[in-house]
Amino acid sequence: MRTKRRSDTQVACGRRALLDELGISEGTRRAAPERTGYGCGCPECVARQWNTQRLEHWICGRLTAAGADEAMVDARIDDIPVDVYWRRGDRRCVVEVRTGPLDITAAGAHRERLRAAGIDDVLWVCPQGYWVPLAPAVGIADFAPPGGDYRIDQGMLTAGESGFAAPARASTQLREVLAGWVSGEIHWGHVDLRTGGWAEVGTWERHTAAQAAMIEQQRRQLRDQRVELAVSRQTVREKQKLVSRLHHRIDRAGVEADAEAITMAGVRSELLAQQRVAAALRASMRQMDRTINQWQWLTCCAMLLVVTVLAGALVMR
Repeated sequence: MRTKRRSDTQVACGRRALLDELGISEGTRRAAPERTGYGCGCPECVARQWNTQRLEHWICGRLTAAGADEAMVDARIDDIPVDVYWRRGDRRCVVEVRTGPLDITAAGAHRERLRAAGIDDVLWVCPQGYWVPLAPAVGIADFAPPGGDYRIDQGMLTAGESGFAAPARASTQLREVLAGWVSGEIHWGHVDLRTGGWAEVGTWERHTAAQAAMIEQQRRQLRDQRVELAVSRQTVREKQKLVSRLHHRIDRAGVEADAEAITMAGVRSELLAQQRVAAALRASMRQMDRTINQWQWLTCCAMLLVVTVLAGALVMR
């Protein structure tokens, strides 16, 4: 993909010059015509660099005033460049200043390298954003405050009504946080699995106590649930045994019903056979009745004939 170069606009800012070369310049701001390469020379970037350097030296001075045995700007820890390094006794820490968004992955890798080099902790001073709770950082709103009154608007924690650490609503002075950090009264810790923040030792003690109380409550609830589960399992086992006995009874009743059905079928067959025999006997009896009636009529006729013959014989004499 080829981009159109805006040759009619000359800028002195290195970042704006690069964007201009790519054809996505942020504007048509003109500046001094002399510029070499992409070196930043605009007043905005120069002021930003000066504000960063001033903040680093200000932090170094506050650390020394708070009791640090040693503090220096632009130091190196085993060939790892850091913005501010300070030491108090055997404790060695680093302050990193960023004027833009903080890359969480890169910050985590940088922190691990410093820890491997013997650094105990790292403080990131950066603008406010979603990255502040994800790293040991504090978010400040203004990198060029009047009188060096740097204030932290994000990253500090305070104990809530329930005792758990929660983000502080009021802003805190950066000098107070640095003094507490050097003296060991302020530490960074995790609030949950992902987020954390800076708080005083008393806040962390209340947070730990609240967590211990919650864990104890959850442990009691889990114990009660286990007891209920054991009772439920016992009840289920008893019901399963009862259901099994009922199934056995139903099976036996089914077998008995089948046997009775077979017996009833045999009795029904015998009854049908007896009904057929009775019907045959009734038919035979009806036939015998008709035969007897016929013989009675024949007998009567024969007797009348005999009587008639005898009477005629008597009359003939």
